[in-house]
This record gives sequence, C-alpha cells and structure tokens, in this order.
Amino acid sequence: MHGIDIPVAAEGLLAEFAQAGVIGWSGVHLARTLGRLVGENRPEVLLAAALCLRAQEAGSVCLPLDDVVQTTAVEPDQDQMPDQIPPPGELPWPGVDEWLAMLASSPLVAVGEQVAENRLPLRLVERRVYLERNWQAEEDVRWGLLTRLDASPPQVDQGALDAAVDRAFEAFGIPAGASARPKDAVRNCVKSWTSVIAGGPGTGKTTTIAQLLRVLDDLADRRTTVALGSFTGKAAARMQHSLDDSLARSERAGQPWRRLRVTRATTLHSLLGARPHAGFTRNADNPLPYDVLIVDEMSMVSLSLMCALLSALRPSTRLVLVGDPHQLSSVEAGAVLADIVTADLPVSSSNPSSAVTVLDHSHRFSGPIQQFAEAIRDAHVDRALALLETDGPELEWLPIDPDPGSLAATAGLSDDLLTQGRAIHSAALLGHSVEALTVLNAHRLLCAHRHGRYGVTGWSRAVEQFLRRQISGYGREGEWYLGRPVLITRNAPELQIANGDTGVVVRLGGTAEVALTAGDVPRLRSPWLLDSVETMHALTVHKSQGSEYGAVSLVLPPVGSPLLTRELLYTAVTRAQHKVRIIATKDAIIQAITTRARRATGLGDRLKSK
Repeated sequence: MHGIDIPVAAEGLLAEFAQAGVIGWSGVHLARTLGRLVGENRPEVLLAAALCLRAQEAGSVCLPLDDVVQTTAVEPDQDQMPDQIPPPGELPWPGVDEWLAMLASSPLVAVGEQVAENRLPLRLVERRVYLERNWQAEEDVRWGLLTRLDASPPQVDQGALDAAVDRAFEAFGIPAGASARPKDAVRNCVKSWTSVIAGGPGTGKTTTIAQLLRVLDDLADRRTTVALGSFTGKAAARMQHSLDDSLARSERAGQPWRRLRVTRATTLHSLLGARPHAGFTRNADNPLPYDVLIVDEMSMVSLSLMCALLSALRPSTRLVLVGDPHQLSSVEAGAVLADIVTADLPVSSSNPSSAVTVLDHSHRFSGPIQQFAEAIRDAHVDRALALLETDGPELEWLPIDPDPGSLAATAGLSDDLLTQGRAIHSAALLGHSVEALTVLNAHRLLCAHRHGRYGVTGWSRAVEQFLRRQISGYGREGEWYLGRPVLITRNAPELQIANGDTGVVVRLGGTAEVALTAGDVPRLRSPWLLDSVETMHALTVHKSQGSEYGAVSLVLPPVGSPLLTRELLYTAVTRAQHKVRIIATKDAIIQAITTRARRATGLGDRLKSK
C-alpha cells in the first residue's frame, strides 16, 4: 500500500483532509500562506482555499459548497486501492450556512460580482467559491460572449443565403429530403457572430464546415480570410485532412476559392502566438486578422484558453465552435463547450433562435458500436450491458479486474497486441513508415489512469516486455528500438511537432528515424532532436481525444475511481471505427455509465440567466 504523505504544515482540519487525500501539499501551502498574509486563521476558511485549488486541479472552475462532498474527487495514489482511502463523506465538513457566513466575513474573500477595491485571492458568488483568477476568466468569457450577442448581427440577404445553401448542399450530393439540421447549422454560422455545431463522431461536423466555407465563398463580396484551429496539433492535422477529404468529394472539387482565403489548420496556441511563460502575442490590442475563425474539438478548450481567444477576436469576426459536448472536457479547468450548449446560446440579443445546432445522425459507424455509444450517452445501463453481452465482432467484453501482470492470459487482447507489434516491427525494419503508422492506428490500448495498476505506465511497460519475449530481435537497438511507438509530450514549433503527436521509430538509410503521423506523408525527425517523448504501447483516454482508431481496447479501473465517468467511457468508445473491447468488471461499467463527470463551473447557469 502506498501511504498518503501529510504536509508537515497541516494542522487540525487541514491535516484531517490531507490525511484523506482530499487536499495536498500545494493546497495546504496556499491556505497557510494566504492566512498569514491577512491574519485569517479560521480553519474552515483555510480549508475552502485549499479545496479551491484542488477543485481547479480536478478541472473545476469553482467550489460549489452545496455539492462539495460529491464533487470532491480523491485520486488513488499509484497502486492504492480506492477502499484504502476514507470516503469524503465521512470527513468533518463544515455546515454550509456557517461556512458561507465565515467566508463572507473573511479578509481573504471578495463577495458578489462587483469589482473589489482590492483584489482578493478568493471570491464568493452566491454559493460558489472561486480562486479570483478563475472567477475573472469566467467573467471575461461570459462578457465576451454576451458582448458578441449584443452586437448587431451580420447583414445577410435571406434569399441569397438560402440559394447559396441549396447550391452548396447539391454540390456535395446531399438529397433534398435529407436532415435539415446541417443546413440550419450553416445558416446559423452565417447569420451569427458566434455559433456552435455540436455532435458526436461521424455526424457530419466536418462536412458541414466544408459546406459553410462554400456558402461563405458564394456570398462574399470581398476578400474573406478564414482560420482553422484546434487544441492540439494532432487534432488540427486531423481537421485539415478531414476537411480536404470532404471538399474533394464535392462536385466543385479542385475549384479555387473565389473570395475566401483559408489558412491551413493549426493549434489555437499557434494562432494566438503563445510565448513560453509570457502569455499570447494576440490580444485585444493586437487582435487576430481573420474574418472567420472555426475551432474544432472545442470540448478540449479550457476556460483560460477560451478567455484568451475571445480577447483576441475582432467584433466583426465570425466565431464557429465545433465539437462534442458529451466528450471529456479540457485537462485544465473548465467545460466551455458543454456550458455554452447547456445555455443554448441565441443567434443574437434580437434573435432568440438557438445558435447551437446539434447533429445527431452518425455516418461513420452504425450497429452495435453506435448503439453502445448512444446507450452510454443516454445513461441506459441495461441496454449497454445487453449490447456487451451479445456475441458479435464489434463489441467484446472481458468482465475481469484488469491486471497488466497477466497480459499474456488476457484472451483476445494479447493476440491483437502481438499481431500489431509484429506488423509494426516488420514495417519499421523495412523502412515502410506509412505502413508502420497505419498499423499503429489500427488498434489502440486506452487507460483511464496514467499511473498504477490500471494506468498507462504499467500497461505500456507490460506490453513492451510481452513483445520483447514474443518477437525475435524486438527492442535490441536500445532506447530507440525499431518499431517503438512514441508519443510527443511537449510542443516544439521549431521542429513542427506538437504535444500529442504520435509516431513510430523506423529504419531509413541505415539510421533510426521517428516517423510522425501527418496526413498521407509522415514527418521524419531524428530521435536525438526529441527530448520529450514517451513510449506509447498504451494511451490515456484524454490523450486519445481528436483521434480515430480501427479498434480500441479500454482498461477501466475498479469501482471507486473518480475517473470512472460517462464522459470517459463515451470518449473511449467513440474513438473506434470497427471494434471496441472493454476490460472491466460489471460494477465498474455500471458506475461509469451512471456517473457524470462533476466539473463545477458557473458559466452555463450565468449565461442562461442573462
């Protein structure tokens, strides 16, 4: 058992919560430092400060006092089992009303939405407690969206718009009787300064973007610049590849844009001119120079990044947000896309029609995988379990407590990993980089956790050892062995690689090169230039967002893990094109389907109230 280290500075209430793993060293340090600065020594107030930091680390923007026990997640330490951690509900939580009164009277806390004379570290708004910087980011995003809604909407001739939409959809071979929602989405995007195209995998979001571009080009009476952005380099490359495919399938394939100037898709950080530890070069004083900005994979965009994005937009820039609100939210704090969809953002203050269009018909896959994903999304446990128990090639369920130590005895999974490993190794030896990358994406082992028995590190190590035993010569070249799958973990713009890029070590010209996925032509980089790389025999579900694989094998932790959520399971399942394998106990699957990710924010409610 791995014990929980208690910060030596923790005393009283802070010590009890640190012992339970609810707060950590950083939270205790923050609380005690703030308390000393202003003479605040009430343990309940200091606890709130520490919990606010813990909430931020877990992805929440604020600490909802009425729901604080339920939203307080305790992450097991390495191999520590969930039942070795005291349940949060058994801790001596302060009474909510008394807690609110203490916070309202504290010199650490600004109360209400008004700008305080002195900037205080905490803010209490209604019954939510914020770190001030998170409150300010949420307020800036709220006002940024509302300001765009209050502006006079774009002037568009409705007849010309309808005709342009009809022409664009005819060029893509869309039957006249097809769903009207993609057309509604395009109209909303043209008529609004801010719009949303939401939908699951394969629902036609990228095709709708292509149709939108055709309509904008048709209607434009001057040069119109369009930027395409996504959160990661991998997602941006996939966005560009999918968009190119969609445009190539239209009757106007190959025809140049008449008025549009569309940039290649890139990361939002690149668009905004991110500088290490120095913010962004694009801001309100130096806005982005585009007429249209389309952001894909919006579920991955954090509150702070959305704040920077809105700040850098000109009022006359159309902003189109595209993504799946049912997927996992950003690794950082916030759930911006889900909040905006929940608020059902209107076209403008003068037009209450919704600017959010939800596409719900999947073209990518059908049958059991789609049905399983829909059952997860809709929290239909019985239907999901019935699908898993049906004997078919698309869904496979190993109802066991997964253990990387017994990988060789895991039916089906070990066979797939060995077949994949041999094919990648063979292609790497021959220098066939495209083939190696294709096989790499044919199957992906996903984990909820990063560390421990149920995490990526343990499973990746186990798979590597298994392949070394089973494949002659595998791994003999040392660290950069041929066939090694790799994950880039840091942006390196000078090398044109981004955090989240994946690749394989291959032999080219007698030397080892890392072939990285980049559309149809891999990017080749010397391994000696890559200083932030991990072996990727397994990947976290979070890191898999924005990707597609032929088949997915998912390792779920046991009941009690805070990562067992509906969003995680849905995200993992919808990465697969042809097959999903779940390795988990029945109780773990039930908890995942019935548990929403508790990410506390105030943005959705506050947008709806305006």
